Amino acid sequence: MVWIVIIIFVLLAGIILASSNVFARKPTREQFLQSLGKFLEGKLRPIDGQPGGFQIDFFFEGQAFVYEDVIDRGFKEEARKGSLKTTIHKDFSLYFTEKPRSTTIKTDVLIVSKIPDEPIRPDTMVALPPSLKGLDVQTNNIRLANKILANARIVDILLEFRSVDSRGYPSMSWKIADGVMILEFHPAEGKIPSYRDLTGRVSAVEDYLEELAKIVRFFKEL
Repeated sequence: MVWIVIIIFVLLAGIILASSNVFARKPTREQFLQSLGKFLEGKLRPIDGQPGGFQIDFFFEGQAFVYEDVIDRGFKEEARKGSLKTTIHKDFSLYFTEKPRSTTIKTDVLIVSKIPDEPIRPDTMVALPPSLKGLDVQTNNIRLANKILANARIVDILLEFRSVDSRGYPSMSWKIADGVMILEFHPAEGKIPSYRDLTGRVSAVEDYLEELAKIVRFFKEL
């Protein structure tokens, strides 16, 4: 009788372990992209001229978006990263960086930011909110950049996309490049937002889209 109970216990334990492995199994990249495309009700297709890259074209709250999934060339081993993109303001660029760039940016992008301790002219210097301390701002339209950074709701959204590494250095996953707003999903651990988190829960993309849509509405109201 005791042996029968032991056998039944072992069988049940095996079934539970096997079931947990099935549910914990990470989806393949193809499965993830198919699921994401279905969730977004978008069209999945290869990115032209970028081997191994895929994109999903879709609409969210009436705004055209694209999700791109590509190989991160900065890693020794093959890693993937994603990004959400949408066009919001023609010819406008706004970057946040840890330190000034030199040869990787256009000459018409200005590095002009400081946390103001006294009033400054809105067309001569970007007034960086104290909550974004440690970042540099690069923009080609100082006045527009100041309008964005003076909006507390927008700044709160940007703080959700800021990461701080083990050395205390901040970085930002959000930017506007030549009129295109971009939010990057990083393969590296500790970066926000994370590509790994997105692949683990496809529906999380909606949370990010809702935040980006608030910024889209801000630009439409300008």
